Amino acid sequence: MKKIIIGISPRFANDANYHYLKVNFDYIKQILSRNAIPFILLDGPLLEESLKMCDGFFIIGGDDIDPQYYHQTNKDNLSKNIDPLVDQIDKKILEYAKIHQIPTLGICRGIQAMAAFMNGSLFQDIDNAKLNHPSSDRKHYVTKVNSTKLTNLLPDTFLVNTYHHQAVDKVPDGFIVTYRNNDVIEAIEHTSLPFIGVQWHPERYYTETSKIIFDYFFNLVTDNFKN
Repeated sequence: MKKIIIGISPRFANDANYHYLKVNFDYIKQILSRNAIPFILLDGPLLEESLKMCDGFFIIGGDDIDPQYYHQTNKDNLSKNIDPLVDQIDKKILEYAKIHQIPTLGICRGIQAMAAFMNGSLFQDIDNAKLNHPSSDRKHYVTKVNSTKLTNLLPDTFLVNTYHHQAVDKVPDGFIVTYRNNDVIEAIEHTSLPFIGVQWHPERYYTETSKIIFDYFFNLVTDNFKN
């Protein structure tokens, strides 16, 4: 029987001598534990063929997106460590997933990619925008603001972690906000596409709510896979 394949957006690191491919193994564990195959997607002539092989996508955490994609400039260098190649790959994944209605889970930078590349926008720096949001404490609560099939499986309020200095500002077309923390949008879902975005890292701070989110996503993939 064919195994489900989950495409993962790549992240890169450099030192004086080498260019590294970098993907946190916590993402891989979520895929392997559900008897699926992780597949890291790389730009190049075979990216389109690689995308066709995938039954779902993880757009994972990472550094900042070039604000030109949401019609802003990088004034005062608020957006850090921009990598044009990473932006390009994430954008192509989302475009393909949208056209073919492929389940996609955006985590941290992933929810920001959904906003930046799908006609939404970001706050380039939470502190600079004077948003009410924890910055020093790495854990905080999120609160439900809309009901969906997924949020009906989750508590109204639960604890998550914080590893970001940017956040969704304008919600992208077709999405609704599902969880917030004070001024910051913490989760979004598309109303017709199987797209979910969360600002925290459920794979890193793995709780019962994390399990529900990943199980729900893989159910979307399985349903789509059967069809």
